[in-house]
Amino acid sequence: MVPTPPTIATDAIQPHLVADKSGAFYCVFLRKGNVEVSISSDDGKTWSPPVVAIDAKGKAKGGMQRGPRIGIDDQKNVVVSAPLCFDEKELKEVYPKPDLWLARSTNGAKTFTLPVQINEKTGAAAEGLHAMAVAPSGEVHLAWLDHRDRKEGQDLFYARWSEGKPAKNVRVGMTLCPCCAPGLAVDGAGNPVLAWRDGGPTESRPVWIASSKDGGKSFRAPARAHQGETKVPG
Repeated sequence: MVPTPPTIATDAIQPHLVADKSGAFYCVFLRKGNVEVSISSDDGKTWSPPVVAIDAKGKAKGGMQRGPRIGIDDQKNVVVSAPLCFDEKELKEVYPKPDLWLARSTNGAKTFTLPVQINEKTGAAAEGLHAMAVAPSGEVHLAWLDHRDRKEGQDLFYARWSEGKPAKNVRVGMTLCPCCAPGLAVDGAGNPVLAWRDGGPTESRPVWIASSKDGGKSFRAPARAHQGETKVPG
């Protein structure tokens, strides 16, 4: 007989999961329009009562890979990120434009800092597609679709967060698929690798990769991940 899986939280959407070095699980999700976190220290058998990581005033929305992300470092500091809108005027629009926000906990996800905006140009991260990963030493790496300086289309921007603030936003890739979330991973030395799907007028929209060897201060020129044509244009 298959055991009944535990319920982390009722009425939750857009979950994202990470594990720390000891095997504890941390889950972030949207619930009641806010960003919440729950923890399991017994292999997922039971979960802590959800804690609000970012109070979005009940206005947070997800859908199509546009939910929050969670990461944890070797000191068990927890980081969450999410595309959110706090502007009351913008919230009156049919499709409010979010920005990318980050909050951090240093006490086991009991409480979180006030959120910090990551994209320097407000409204530029309106597509709401992003990726986030935390290095073992605590630096946070984020990548997102961004349309600044464009009349149409999306580019890939990146920022490294440490010591309470994000570094300068950097454009890493150009002309991305406007509805495909980027990928991001960090190795044990804290070096990020970014991946994204091409959005130009190509027959196959290939996947591109850019890696860093200095913790995200600079990136190698993007390389195409596959040489064959997929014949999948969109």
